[in-house]
Amino acid sequence: MNLISARIKRRPPLVILLVGLPGTGKSTLARKIARKYRLEHISTDSVRKRIFKDVREDSFGRGSYSVRQRLVVYDTINYVLYTLLKHGVGCVLDGTFYQERLRSKVKRISARFEAKFLLVLVTCPESLIRKRFEERAKRNRKTLSDADSNVYEKFRDMFEPTKLDYIEVNMATDHNKILEMISNALSKRSSE
Repeated sequence: MNLISARIKRRPPLVILLVGLPGTGKSTLARKIARKYRLEHISTDSVRKRIFKDVREDSFGRGSYSVRQRLVVYDTINYVLYTLLKHGVGCVLDGTFYQERLRSKVKRISARFEAKFLLVLVTCPESLIRKRFEERAKRNRKTLSDADSNVYEKFRDMFEPTKLDYIEVNMATDHNKILEMISNALSKRSSE
């Protein structure tokens, strides 16, 4: 038996990129996907909190939320993604990924390691998003996300449409149906 035939063919790792406006439910969905597919979960919010300890004292566009610092967060995520894929570990990424170049970079890194890539645009009715922000403010409990209606509006104005292949899910829909849509999209990509 030669070395080539002795090697076990491993499945390509899976990368699911969840993008969308703040408050749409990306992190909730990411946790469910990570459990279902046994993926690492990396979020822009958690990376930001680990890098910038004073994040809660900043406001959008300044400090930890400045354009420069946002890029540090995305660069860190790309480095972690690269490292995970290098070791054959798949992941689900969640964040606004508000610029097309940020999404394209994740796709390029995934392609480098022949990972199966799925872009999921996460949406939600604005009325439900605003209700979530109001409930979060009432609870006055710290969460990973610092987003509020103001941050939502700023990202809504900055969010670039994508030209990449994607599926769109609405988080007002039953979450089991959303997971089924993602499963179907992954199956379709496997057969292509």
